[in-house]
Amino acid sequence: MSGVLGLGKVSRKIFERSVLPFIPLDKDLELDGATIGLTARTVIAHSPSIGVPIEALGFFAFHYAASNVACKFGRPTHMITGIYLPLKTKESDLRIIAKSLGDEAKKYGVKIAAGQTATYYGLGIPFVSTTCLGEQTRKVASPHQSDVVLLIGEVGGEAVWLTNLSRGVTDDRWNKFTALPIILALQGIEGLRLIHDVSEGGVKGALIEVLGSLGLGLSFNSADVTYADLGQSLNQDLLWAPSYGTIIAVADPESVEEIVRLCTERSIQVSRLGILRSGPGLIVDGEPVIDQTRIEIDELYGSFKKNDAHENHQ
Repeated sequence: MSGVLGLGKVSRKIFERSVLPFIPLDKDLELDGATIGLTARTVIAHSPSIGVPIEALGFFAFHYAASNVACKFGRPTHMITGIYLPLKTKESDLRIIAKSLGDEAKKYGVKIAAGQTATYYGLGIPFVSTTCLGEQTRKVASPHQSDVVLLIGEVGGEAVWLTNLSRGVTDDRWNKFTALPIILALQGIEGLRLIHDVSEGGVKGALIEVLGSLGLGLSFNSADVTYADLGQSLNQDLLWAPSYGTIIAVADPESVEEIVRLCTERSIQVSRLGILRSGPGLIVDGEPVIDQTRIEIDELYGSFKKNDAHENHQ
């Protein structure tokens, strides 16, 4: 049985038995880096993954970056990965991370072009860095006033999962927290103008980012949002809560019915938030939302250090 990893880059022998078998390579490994062809329609996104149970780390590392590429109407094709681990990490933990990431890459036809795998002093928990590349499928028109803002997916599911783990409750729903399949399905709808995944800062944070980039405004009522089961029991503002797997979509009014139909066929909830208006700013329940707010649930990230969910909360 393999043991504890040494300091720095893992040996070629360890790499070949605990990483390479699980990773779909683009081509034979090259020294120092890799060569790939880029075009004017190449989409690139980078994301870190840290602070979740080790069995979920590779999954989120893949989907964070791949979903961002898809949100730019790109089809993910290649990924660069960095798996950085604390000193004395077990090789079996490395294998869990690599297999989880590799399984997702294979599922979506994404090849690993380059990367790094190593242990370092100064790291307290595993950290995976991913850069995803893809080819844009079409040009997209910019959103404008009168376009409809939709929230696709249920809000607060990730927050419920984190809370359950922190309480020692087994909860394996993490592999449902990705919007990548529905994003890829939605890309073909011509009237869809913008897609943005909900990540740190929750729905309100995502909307602040979208509206800020457009210079437009939106007003909606929180009662119109579909929430995950048990979400309301957390007694926190779920619109600030972690809700990875949900997305903000902006579309022309004529395309809304097609978007709702496609989501309904896949048993995905859609909440119609409202119409983009002139003048920047987000208003929820009649109150302006000005500053980003972090809530108690956000502090759970980084508290999961072991691959046994019963022992995750430190």
